[in-house]
Amino acid sequence: MRVRCPVLALSLIAAGCLGSSAEPAPSTAANAASEPTPEPTPEPTPDPADDLLVDLHVDTITAMVEDHWSWEDERLEASLPELVEAGVDVVVEAIWIPRAAKDPRGLALDRVARIRAMVRGSRGRAALVTGPGQLRAAVREGRLAVVVALEGGTALTEGPKTMHELADLGVAMFGLTWTESSAFADSSAEPRAGDAGGLTEAGRAVVAAANDRGLMLDVSHMSDRATVDTVAASRAPVLASHSNAFALAGTARNLRPELLAAIAEKGGLVGVMFHGPFVVKGEPATRAHVVAQATHLVQEIGAEHVGLGSDWDGKIQSPPDLAGAPDLPALVADLEAGLDPSAVRAVSGGSFLRFWDAVRAASASAGSRSTSRN
Repeated sequence: MRVRCPVLALSLIAAGCLGSSAEPAPSTAANAASEPTPEPTPEPTPDPADDLLVDLHVDTITAMVEDHWSWEDERLEASLPELVEAGVDVVVEAIWIPRAAKDPRGLALDRVARIRAMVRGSRGRAALVTGPGQLRAAVREGRLAVVVALEGGTALTEGPKTMHELADLGVAMFGLTWTESSAFADSSAEPRAGDAGGLTEAGRAVVAAANDRGLMLDVSHMSDRATVDTVAASRAPVLASHSNAFALAGTARNLRPELLAAIAEKGGLVGVMFHGPFVVKGEPATRAHVVAQATHLVQEIGAEHVGLGSDWDGKIQSPPDLAGAPDLPALVADLEAGLDPSAVRAVSGGSFLRFWDAVRAASASAGSRSTSRN
């Protein structure tokens, strides 16, 4: 226990606590000479999960199956070697359900099995992740984090039951439509008129089930009304994984200002996609046009609500200078030329991690019991 000098003893000599026989204190110069020089404080080790590069939507598994390619085949726009070489940390692999598929549920089950197999065959370079905690762990281990998404609600043949079946196998993101309207919502390609449009009662049940389990909901391909309905019905934020701003390319697949605002106000996310006709109208798309889309969205709804969702390997018309994963670093460099560093970090991938955390937080705050809390 240290003994402090009483305040009144200040009139005595500062050594009053030490006694008058105490030796005088050494000079300041002597102190400086005898004390060791303090070690400099080491810089904190950067956390790789704080600086992500994320692609929110690729159709690689479909291209692999249809063309009989492996994930290593560099004819893919998003092959594993090129994703790794480009520094991509997270890729969302979509299970695409085509129009009028004879067995949409069976097709979805087959595709998720194939994605799991391709990750197992990656020799440790990739890891399947079903939550933001697993994502962070994979990135810190230097592995590509693979998120599985369903693109096409027709696969949900038994509604929430099929959703849970797919989630048990690792599907973490669900879109309720593709170009074909489903029992859950109508598509931007064929919007329904009157009361038949928007999110149906069956769709509301699927949205509630996704919220309860902390699954992500994707509104890309939905009609305007279905998008508004889904945002309103969902307790959690939603994302449009691969959609652009209608203001720069007026197509039904893109998002009008009121839709962008609704998604952002709920804490959601919009992924800039690279299909030329959805990037710019009336001229061939270039990487500069994709940058213009991203910049417009940042100005419109804030960088924390903007990401990148290429749609590579989905037979899109990619800009010649943004034709595959090797071109992603150049895209990031172009973004850095026009946006501040924090905005670039958000658009490159930080916004997705924020979004996924928010989806899980909404599920937890509702007191639901999720079977996957990673």
